[in-house]
Amino acid sequence: MNVPEANFDLKVFKINRNYYELKNMDFFEMIEVMKKNHLNSLRSRFKGINIKILDPKLTYEEDDIFKYYLYCFRQPKEKYYWKIFLPETLTENHNFEIVEFSFVLFIGYKDELYCVISGSGMNVIKKYIHSTFGIEIYRRLAKPEEDLITEIERRSISNNISTKKEVFSYNQNILSTLEYSDVITKMKIKVRDELRLNEFKKYNLNQNLSLLEVGSYFNLRKKMSFEMLKSLIVDLHTIYKRRTPQRLTLFSKIDDEDLIYDLDKCLINMLVDHVKMEDDKENNNIINNVVELVHPSKLEKFYECNHFILRFKKAKHFKDKIVKSRDELFSEAIKHIYESLNDVTDDDEIKQKIFNLQIRGKLQSKEGKDATFAYFLNHINTEIDFENKKYFRIDNQWYYIENEFLEKMNEDAQKYYNKYKLSCNFMHKWDGSLNEGLYNESYHGIKGFYVLDKVIGDNIELCDILHISESRDVYFIHIKDGFDAKMRDLYNQIVLSAKRLFNDLKSDGGNGYLKKVIENYNKKNTSNKIKIEDLRKLLSDYTKINFVMGFRSKQRNKLCPIEKIKKSQSNIAKYSIVQVVKEITQLDYNVKLIDLSELE
Repeated sequence: MNVPEANFDLKVFKINRNYYELKNMDFFEMIEVMKKNHLNSLRSRFKGINIKILDPKLTYEEDDIFKYYLYCFRQPKEKYYWKIFLPETLTENHNFEIVEFSFVLFIGYKDELYCVISGSGMNVIKKYIHSTFGIEIYRRLAKPEEDLITEIERRSISNNISTKKEVFSYNQNILSTLEYSDVITKMKIKVRDELRLNEFKKYNLNQNLSLLEVGSYFNLRKKMSFEMLKSLIVDLHTIYKRRTPQRLTLFSKIDDEDLIYDLDKCLINMLVDHVKMEDDKENNNIINNVVELVHPSKLEKFYECNHFILRFKKAKHFKDKIVKSRDELFSEAIKHIYESLNDVTDDDEIKQKIFNLQIRGKLQSKEGKDATFAYFLNHINTEIDFENKKYFRIDNQWYYIENEFLEKMNEDAQKYYNKYKLSCNFMHKWDGSLNEGLYNESYHGIKGFYVLDKVIGDNIELCDILHISESRDVYFIHIKDGFDAKMRDLYNQIVLSAKRLFNDLKSDGGNGYLKKVIENYNKKNTSNKIKIEDLRKLLSDYTKINFVMGFRSKQRNKLCPIEKIKKSQSNIAKYSIVQVVKEITQLDYNVKLIDLSELE
């Protein structure tokens, strides 16, 4: 192969061969799937587009070591800025379309398919890449106590609302930066001398300014020739296959293909058994306590939806099921699968239905554009025991939970409950016969209380119950029945509403989100109105703002709340307590916790 001498800054990605659309395929078949998916997405995005304009081409070449597949195309840009700026009378007879040349270079080496991209190449591979490839390479090279970090993007495993980005100017090492529950999405790290002089010696890295950037890709931050790229792929392949990864946090994402298969199989079998027992109320209560449905990437949009459509792939729309309550989504999905079966004893038919069920989130009408879309299976968050180990399934990814993590989390949950327990006695006992909605309504008409359950602004609830005390403290109370997987839902509700309120007060003085919620409440409660101006004045003092996480533990023994937390089997519930405290206090709001089952 005749290779010109030119150097470029390149990010190396790896294709996830375990992705269900690519399983058991050779390199060419995998690339054809990605190419077909890319062209279909462009047809959907640019209605009526002529494929000739895209000019998609795939060329192939190989040498003794590598197989090369170059996929080139021209992608239209959606925003024609000058056309927007100029008067229509001037632009009507001119073509302002912008077309960007892009490519993906796939490089097959041994049993793996790597790639580099240009232009809009990410649109081709995004769905299919190994999402933590670069981080996994770093884990095999890491010395957290020595390696200095300059930038990190991370989030907590308990939510996908936002990623936190931090930049460091001084000698900050990895060990002191990471928290035990972090999920790392990207890092920039100084290349320590040991790596520069050994593993990466051939790349002639600068002694003082050498950086590597890792995330879903690996980038040595060094302009490389084509020959250097080939050498780097060999090195990365060897590092990944032969070295043992270091533990960076106590929450490890699972990438082992065989283990993922086994965990998925375990989950599917659990769902199949549940479908078969759909009419067993006791079984329904058990599994509803360990499974939560949330969109895997659009959590905030998912919470804004006011109804959901359950639809089987390729099914007629008249067979849709509309679900208006997010809390009933899982049970209604299971029921929808059960009612669609020809034979309720046929495991294969049940599995096919589970795989084909889609959830479409809607903001307004049934006919409107989907706010969220994903398959039922991709929405499932849960925790399972497998071969005497604990695993979380969060946002369509599997994570292994170290025993050290469980111990730390259990300890923190108890400590935080004790420290942030709601000491004021304004809340009352939860009668065992009342469901969540009726318990909220039980505060209706009590002085200083306003029931905002199902009252929304921008489709987000501010709280279930608003309480303004005699000392003029404001309590935004969120309620959940049970101390189980649903606690993650409660945590997400609190964080979403707190952030929405924080941004509204900061940027608009409470004239946006807060005003909408209060106006909607006042329309329905003419005899117990909230004065928006008075509330805004109270909220101008952050020390008066309290977010309350209220839950009713259903353990039947007469233990104190701390003991109930300690003995609870739900790690998701415990972790939700830990995270709600951390995130609300970061907003400079007060946070309070209360197990309503302890009230007399």
